[in-house]
Amino acid sequence: MDRINEVEVMDLMLTGAMNKQIADTLGIAMRTVEAHRGKVLMKMGVRNALELAAINRKQERHKV
Repeated sequence: MDRINEVEVMDLMLTGAMNKQIADTLGIAMRTVEAHRGKVLMKMGVRNALELAAINRKQERHKV
């Protein structure tokens, strides 16, 4: 089995996918998604997926 990492979970979070959808898509337990999600939010210094999306949008604009 391939190792699922936080980046894969974050990518799906940014699409608006819910934990259950992420778990089903990646073939992992919902608890694993919750753990990765918590780590992503902590490392990015945000409180929720909405703030994460705002940071992502800001970074996307600066790439141009």
